[in-house]
Amino acid sequence: MRIEQLGDLSPDPDIREWLVSQPVAVPYFAGTKIKFIIDSDESDDRPDEFAAAVRRFLALSTSDRDVATPHVFSNYRAICDAIGEEDVGVKIGEPADVWNRVRPTEIHVARRSRGDRKVYVKICAECTWEPEHGLQIVYREGSVLSRVSDQDRHLTHADAHGLPESQDRIA
Repeated sequence: MRIEQLGDLSPDPDIREWLVSQPVAVPYFAGTKIKFIIDSDESDDRPDEFAAAVRRFLALSTSDRDVATPHVFSNYRAICDAIGEEDVGVKIGEPADVWNRVRPTEIHVARRSRGDRKVYVKICAECTWEPEHGLQIVYREGSVLSRVSDQDRHLTHADAHGLPESQDRIA
């Protein structure tokens, strides 16, 4: 498989459904090179939606992170509230400063298995306030922020908590 913005994709040696890109410059992270993992099987009847989601995501820039910033900061604050700020080991005073503590590791592109069945782009990242579970930032169709949470593999809040679509929210 080939996606124009990612180039030729190679099969993952361990997970048959995954196709992996070489690291690609991601404007959302100021050009940091990150590999993409396309989670799709040959039976998907709309493979063009994966390419469209990647294209929309790669059109996002660092200024587009502003929408996610309060949610990422809220994730940091929730950890501080849960275990105590002194045990978190980092103090972030301003919401925009959270990005200095986030390091993206890979980007997954997958079709949601239920609900809207759209393609979602999920940024997987390490963050200094939650080294065990990390951080994920999810964009529906590559451009609409839909979730910020620890890395739990769920694309929406509703999926993660078994809620109806009407109760879905970002964080």
